[in-house]
Amino acid sequence: MTLVSILSLLLFVIFLSSYISKLIIMNKKSGIKALVLAKGNKGKTINFSESLVRTTTFLWGATWLLESIFSNWLDDFLPNLFTNNIINYLGLLIILIGLIFFVSSMITMKNSWRVGIDKDTKTQLITNGLYKYSRNPAFVGFDLMFMGLFITFPNIVTLFICLINILAIHNLILQEEKHLENTIQEDYLFYKYNTPRYLIF
Repeated sequence: MTLVSILSLLLFVIFLSSYISKLIIMNKKSGIKALVLAKGNKGKTINFSESLVRTTTFLWGATWLLESIFSNWLDDFLPNLFTNNIINYLGLLIILIGLIFFVSSMITMKNSWRVGIDKDTKTQLITNGLYKYSRNPAFVGFDLMFMGLFITFPNIVTLFICLINILAIHNLILQEEKHLENTIQEDYLFYKYNTPRYLIF
């Protein structure tokens, strides 16, 4: 394994362990089952959006793990679209920044954090921390990690994984916005019109 692969694997382990730890902590401390993605009947549009995100993010995670462990072997079958060690390390930096966004968002959300749209519980609107600057900083983090994976291991598969995940996440964000408009109403609308969906737009 190269240094790039080792660092990528380390970032993957940090991501996965932080994600699973948050789910376990919420369940044990507060009895909250935060993983509601593609669970229950939420209507065709939301169910489709969440099923798509579940599938695409699983493919992203599997690709990230496989590229980290078997990148030298995979290069024979999936040639790099460009080769530059500095760019590969830049990809790792982008993954790290995305991971920081994601973990910070989970911490800031406290017990309001959910994986998917929770139709059964009205959660509190969070507007502090990174949420002052973005309505979706966890998803910004995901998008950065998708892009970082492609830049770290630049082949046609990671490019496809990046693009399909960005589109799937965007579609889920649109569904979540409608849900929050219906449940939190005026407070969310005020927040929506004063805070970017992503960062600067």
